[in-house]
Amino acid sequence: MRFDYVIFGAGIYGLYAAHTLAKRDMKIAIVEYDSESIQRASYINQARVHNGYHYPRSVSTAEKSASYYERFVRDFSFAINDRFKKIYAISSNDSLTNAEQFLRFCEYVNIPAHEVSSKTYFNPGTVEATFETVEYTYDAAIIRSWYKAQFEKKKNVQIFYNMKLDTVERVDDGYILSFMNGVIIHAPSVLNATYASTNQILEKFKFELFKTKYEICEVILMDVSENFKNIGVTVMDGPFFSIMPFGETGSHSLTSVGHTPHESCYDSLPSFSCQAGNDFCTPNQLANCNTCISRPQSAWNRMHQLSKKYLIPEIKVTFKESLFAVKALISASELDDSRPTIIKEFSKQPSFISVFSGKFNTIYDLEEVL
Repeated sequence: MRFDYVIFGAGIYGLYAAHTLAKRDMKIAIVEYDSESIQRASYINQARVHNGYHYPRSVSTAEKSASYYERFVRDFSFAINDRFKKIYAISSNDSLTNAEQFLRFCEYVNIPAHEVSSKTYFNPGTVEATFETVEYTYDAAIIRSWYKAQFEKKKNVQIFYNMKLDTVERVDDGYILSFMNGVIIHAPSVLNATYASTNQILEKFKFELFKTKYEICEVILMDVSENFKNIGVTVMDGPFFSIMPFGETGSHSLTSVGHTPHESCYDSLPSFSCQAGNDFCTPNQLANCNTCISRPQSAWNRMHQLSKKYLIPEIKVTFKESLFAVKALISASELDDSRPTIIKEFSKQPSFISVFSGKFNTIYDLEEVL
């Protein structure tokens, strides 16, 4: 089959790229390893539409998030939960940022924050200061359905599920891609938008790999007490936690800097101890952690204890389920907590571009190359 563009990965970056290209009447193939789109990191995260608050130690990341915030909220208004109050608090101990620095940072990035009473949410002495901010969440499942409906209307985007790349042949007018299920696709342009599998695809194409850190991460979904239904809190800046409404699901997500990552890997390709229990998950091809019998045990008890240390006893949270995904970041970004979007052109003719980003609402960076 011949296409104008092949996109690896049906996460938010792959779907956004396909939708952008389809408007130009190009014939697009999206190639997805799973049986559905938006099943991994695009779904399994805090569902936070970042407005910059999360990155007081990386102004560049904060400014980029804030610059795209209003646009993303407008473009995906049908999937935005804006019906809650978002609270940021600075921990009294072990924080890498103090309250004064946080306020100066917010003023510099030009994002709203005003101080409110800490005792409404937090135990005495646990936080230095508490701020009400403006930040929303998105519902990934609603966004997935919206993109599917758009592609059905246009008819020039085809999503191939359950696809495992076998071989790549480079010819004068493009790439011939052969898959394990017998499908063969020819296209002059390829976009690698796979996130945690970025290097796995690059290796197939024999391009230089990114220097990457991988983590198996857990997002816990919870029920919360009525007095916390329309509240989201983030305690920062360091090994703390965040509780956010999980889109429109009615659940809240719980994450913790210290306990959400279960295992890290600094190899070029993602290698984890749990892969020994699953022959279908290897450094060369990541399986989906949520359907894996070898996925880690939940860190709920540790994360719950951390949240109880800070939140007043009147706020109750109860466990519903754990979601797992492999996440990745450029190794050097750990130094300042930055999460840059890396877009690299590996070949012009035929075209091969790889996008690497861990932030949902920086999809607009793709416009530079598409």
